[in-house]
Amino acid sequence: MPTFPWSKKRKASDDEVVESGMTVRQILEEREEYVKNIGIEYRFGCYEEKRADSCQYLGEYFEAVQTDFKSAFDTFRQNCVQRKFPRSCFKYGQYLAAGRECEASFKKAIEPLRLSCDAGIAKGCRVLALILWNGESDRPPDSAQAEQFMKRAAELGDYEASWTLSTWYLGDTIKYQREKSAPYGHKMGELSRDMQKALMYGLKACDEGDLFQSCVNVSLMYRNGEGIPKDEKKAKQYQERAKELNNMLKKGWNAGFTA
Repeated sequence: MPTFPWSKKRKASDDEVVESGMTVRQILEEREEYVKNIGIEYRFGCYEEKRADSCQYLGEYFEAVQTDFKSAFDTFRQNCVQRKFPRSCFKYGQYLAAGRECEASFKKAIEPLRLSCDAGIAKGCRVLALILWNGESDRPPDSAQAEQFMKRAAELGDYEASWTLSTWYLGDTIKYQREKSAPYGHKMGELSRDMQKALMYGLKACDEGDLFQSCVNVSLMYRNGEGIPKDEKKAKQYQERAKELNNMLKKGWNAGFTA
């Protein structure tokens, strides 16, 4: 990673010439102009050329650069509704579920999230599955659909989905670490207990996803021998792995996925 003169202990003044031959002020102005031009480019691509990818970039620009969440929401919504662009549908669904710049509505979030999932966006499948798993006063949980979409997320490499599936198959028991369901609703789905599937998805989340809470469950499953052969050696192995991952998290390490 390159180091710049002004990143060292002595801070360069705005008018000091640095190694590039430019002043700090000129560099900052150049960067500001570049960011401004990017925004102009995205606006042209979206508004004039009607390109779905440019509209997605523009929404992200509003969100990340200008922190203009209302414009971001409107852009993602329009790009999803009019062009069915999967990444915009995922963002639109997230905004609806969170009630950001709009009235929160899990029911309205279902369709855009389904579109994103059908296009292979793993997190879209996972968030959709959680909404379907957790019912509302006027919408009962749909366990079968939730299971289907959570499996799809796991197939697409979402390790949090694997961990969640594992907890679902464990059934209603307090001895295992469980996925928290709030804030999606009050009524929850239910699947038949299946320790083989619980172990399979638990191992995936632990071994591949480095999720310490899944390693805890795998250790308990081997120790208890519920529905699977008891194995003290593997129980200890996964217990140590869980401790190792938990210690790494406490030191600021992040697992190999983004939320």
